[in-house]
Amino acid sequence: MIFSGRSCGEINIFVIKVNKYDFMKTSSVIFATCLLLIIQACGKNDSPAIVVDANFSISGYEVPAPSTITFINISQNATSYLWDFGDGSSSTQAAPVHTFALDGTYPLRLKVTGPTGVDSICKLVSISAPPAGKSSMGYFFDRCSGTPVGGLFKSTNPLSTNVIWDFGNGSVAASRDAVVQFTLPGDYTVKQSSQINGVRDTLVRIIQIQ
Repeated sequence: MIFSGRSCGEINIFVIKVNKYDFMKTSSVIFATCLLLIIQACGKNDSPAIVVDANFSISGYEVPAPSTITFINISQNATSYLWDFGDGSSSTQAAPVHTFALDGTYPLRLKVTGPTGVDSICKLVSISAPPAGKSSMGYFFDRCSGTPVGGLFKSTNPLSTNVIWDFGNGSVAASRDAVVQFTLPGDYTVKQSSQINGVRDTLVRIIQIQ
C-alpha cells in the first residue's frame, strides 16, 4: 500500500494505491469528495472585489447667492476626483469648496477613478436669490434625473417663521427645512408659505422631475 499527499491550505488529500480492484470504486468516491473540499477551501481565501463608488453630499445651500457650498466626499475606493459644478467651474480636489455667485439650479457632477475602475454621479442644487423680505427656498436633489428622487428643501430667508410646505405630490410639512421624495416624473407645484415680520408670504415654484 502506497500513500502520497498534496495540500491546499489546511486540507490534505491522500491518494491510496492498492492492489485490490474491489476498492477502486470506493477510492474514486473518496478522491472526488476530497477534491471538492480542496476547491471550496481555496475559494474561501479569495479577496472580495473592490468596487469604486462615487457619492457626495453638500452643505451651505441654505444661504442665498453668493452661496459658498462645501462638498462632502463620501466616495469609496477612489484615488482621483473630477468635479463639475455646472457653472463652468471644476476641481480635482477630494473635497472642494465652491462659491456660486448667481442664483439658479446647477447640476453637480463627480467622476472618480480607483484601482478597479471609474464611477460617476450627478446631483442637483438650487441656489436662491437674496430674499428681499420674501419667502425663499433652496433645495438639493440626490440625482439629476430619474425617479424616485429625494429632495431636501431649506428656507433661505432667516426671517421666515411658521413655514409650511406643499410639494404638489400629496406631501406637506410644517418646518423650516423639509425632506420629500418624488416617485414619478412630472411638473410639481411647490409652495412655501412663511411669516416674515408678522406678514404671511407664499412662494410658488414649478419643479420638473424628469
